[in-house]
Amino acid sequence: GLFGFEWLRPHALFGIAGLDPLLHALFWSLLFNTLAFLVFSMLSFPGPMERLQGVAFVNIYDQSPAARSWVQGGAEAEDLLSMSQRILGAEPAQHFFQAQAAGQGKAGFLPDTTPDFLARLERKLAGSVGASTAHAMIAQLTGGTSVSMQDLIAVAGETAEAKEYTARLEAKSEELARVARALREANDKLQDLSVQKDSFLSQISHELRTPMTSIRAFSEILMEPDLPDSMRAQYAEIIHEEARRLTRLLDDLLDLSVLENRRAQLNVSVANLHDLINRAVQSASSTQPERAFRIERDFPTEHMPIFTDADRLVQVMINLISNARKYCDAEKAVLRIEVKRRGKRVQIDFIDNGAGIPKKSQKLIFEKFARLTDQSRAGSAGLGLAICREIMTNLGGTIDYVPGQGGAAFRISLPLRRSDQRAPSDQPPESAALSR
Repeated sequence: GLFGFEWLRPHALFGIAGLDPLLHALFWSLLFNTLAFLVFSMLSFPGPMERLQGVAFVNIYDQSPAARSWVQGGAEAEDLLSMSQRILGAEPAQHFFQAQAAGQGKAGFLPDTTPDFLARLERKLAGSVGASTAHAMIAQLTGGTSVSMQDLIAVAGETAEAKEYTARLEAKSEELARVARALREANDKLQDLSVQKDSFLSQISHELRTPMTSIRAFSEILMEPDLPDSMRAQYAEIIHEEARRLTRLLDDLLDLSVLENRRAQLNVSVANLHDLINRAVQSASSTQPERAFRIERDFPTEHMPIFTDADRLVQVMINLISNARKYCDAEKAVLRIEVKRRGKRVQIDFIDNGAGIPKKSQKLIFEKFARLTDQSRAGSAGLGLAICREIMTNLGGTIDYVPGQGGAAFRISLPLRRSDQRAPSDQPPESAALSR
């Protein structure tokens, strides 16, 4: 047998032999389990919830439907409210008791403990602790069971802890759902960025290849020995213009890269906003100078000191004014410049009287290489407004398209005082030519 003892032999336990092995095992298993159950029950004490459930099921015949009619006067409303607050929560329990008191024509939070009220309270509590437990708890307070008040309070406390734990689980579940949504949005954004990157590479390749192809082709023509001097001068001028166009594009790309990486060197100084707008208007007058174009301004509102990088701000305004002169399709083009002070910020609107920008294109105009005109046409690379957006971000401001103004309307907003806290870059970018 086990440990060498003969009386612990599996087929003759405690000297009992001759039984069927299966019957022998069944007998001793049931015996030892029954003894263990009795010993554990005698040495331990049931918890509050176990006692309530025991009362509910042992006295099942006392809790028949006919016996569930509560007797008025056996319970104090204050004790019932204290118990309910632990189970339902303070505010829901008080709201329920106040509503019941109002239904009885009483003020305050303590209604009369009528049978109807006790039945309503039992149904209310049953949603949290179960029908049997709710009935046993109210029965204890009305004198119908032997469960102590301390047990009832303990059950109520356990129920409150369970509800709090459930609330924490629900909060965690909501947080996980928010994280999942954020991950999905981030994934969608990464896919959009991947598409945008491919479009960027395709567009920049086209923009670089076009002037380089022209330069190469006309350079080969200039190598012809019998080329007339007039044509030679003409082709040399074309090569020069294409080279300048290529240089502008490279300057814009370098400028945009510096601005996006927040490495731009800002020269913050005080200037009169009126003077800055004058500079922008004069510099943008070279865009289609032959076209009649009227600019409306309110000079008194423009006179205000502003601490910012004057050159960068003028660069943005030049782009907006040049775009208006170039793309406003009104017969008599008019650009209105409005300046408004908003607390510690200044707001400058550039509004023309053209057809404006289509709604579907308004979200694209600040993207790199986004052009509303024919994409196959030679000309600007569509970096102007993208650079303007990065400049305004570096200046602590914003640039937005404002719909519903009767034409194309752009609004720049920036603080009146800008403190430059960035370290100067190793190689400050050159002023880049802006185009839409």
